[in-house]
Amino acid sequence: MTKFKTLFQVLVVAVMLFGAVGSYQTAQAQEPAVVVVRDLTYWDATYTGYVAANRYEEWPIVFTAAEDFIVTATPDGGDLATVVVLLDSTGTEITRGNGSLTSSQPAGSYAVQVQPETGSGFYSFTVRRNEIVVPTDPAATSSADPASLLVGETSAVSLGLENIPESGYTSAEFACSYDASMVEVSGIAVTDLFGADSATAINGPADGSFIVAVAGSNGNKAATDGNAFTFSATGLQAGTTTITCLVRVSVGDNALTELPSTSVTLTFTDNGGGGGDEDGTLTGQVLAGKAVTVSLYDGTDTLVTSVAAAEDGTFSLTAPAGTYTVAATASGFLGAEGSATLTAAETTTMSPVTLLAGDIDGNDVIDQFDAMTIGMSYNTADPSAADLNNDGNINVLDLELLAANYRMTGPIVWP
Repeated sequence: MTKFKTLFQVLVVAVMLFGAVGSYQTAQAQEPAVVVVRDLTYWDATYTGYVAANRYEEWPIVFTAAEDFIVTATPDGGDLATVVVLLDSTGTEITRGNGSLTSSQPAGSYAVQVQPETGSGFYSFTVRRNEIVVPTDPAATSSADPASLLVGETSAVSLGLENIPESGYTSAEFACSYDASMVEVSGIAVTDLFGADSATAINGPADGSFIVAVAGSNGNKAATDGNAFTFSATGLQAGTTTITCLVRVSVGDNALTELPSTSVTLTFTDNGGGGGDEDGTLTGQVLAGKAVTVSLYDGTDTLVTSVAAAEDGTFSLTAPAGTYTVAATASGFLGAEGSATLTAAETTTMSPVTLLAGDIDGNDVIDQFDAMTIGMSYNTADPSAADLNNDGNINVLDLELLAANYRMTGPIVWP
């Protein structure tokens, strides 16, 4: 059998040398070798080749789509050591490796040239696709539609879970933060990922953060990948901003496991209202113990522009001439609303207004439910909406501020 294999290899060499297999082309002048073009038909098949100092072999490859692949030229024995060179359609070298190479290339025509680094002899040639490893670890997901928009426009943001284990999640917590001067968050809505009647707790949005916690009820779990909740993000000023969420999940073992954090990047561009001759300016002062946001809405309740008031409550914003609804809001306070007409190239000043402390749950009523939140959060700092005097501690001083406005409703009239 050994004698037969040796005779067969000698016969193959003779056939190759005399041109029975492949076609020939002249190598470069400084490389005293011919290049034999071989035929490559299938992925993952093993072909036999032969190279020597005066003979190289070239294997053409055509990719109809982008490919991530490995090429090997393994000597069958003797003193042969191979060099593998990847060439583009013009014959220009892309990359090379000793015995093998790994590469990723777009669709197109290529060739793999096998040369001897030392010695000569037979080799086994293969081209294999790299296995693409799909991430299987549990993770949080996020998306924004659209991610680029004008100031005043709103993006629909979704937060979810993927690669949920077979056992499922009994609950999840999303703690999100954002730049309140860049974006306004509203309309948080939980999906049915944890069942149609899941228990939910939402804290905020206020002062650039919010928390969404959801748990399946009556034994329901999140068992399939999907969105856990959605919200609206409205641009307040031009620029790029990121909303980042830290995510923790439970499998029902009274413990929380942190998943990789997720973030959404939004880009807002100026809508053209930059203080030109057709724009008017609105100024005023809003007094409250917290950070205040002043917003302009058109007749369809669409946000036109918004600005964070200075520490003393003063503000200034510009918008195209017209009549708007003006709203002032602060976490834990009844908001104020009024009407303003802006005149081109002129400044309109609103009367000073003082927001009323105590609307902790944001339902436009200061009542016992707000007081209950102070009681349940006593001597803590969370939720921040209950820290009405903004001193970092929820206690009787906050209750006192609430009591001064007890049973008041909002929004209050902003003259």
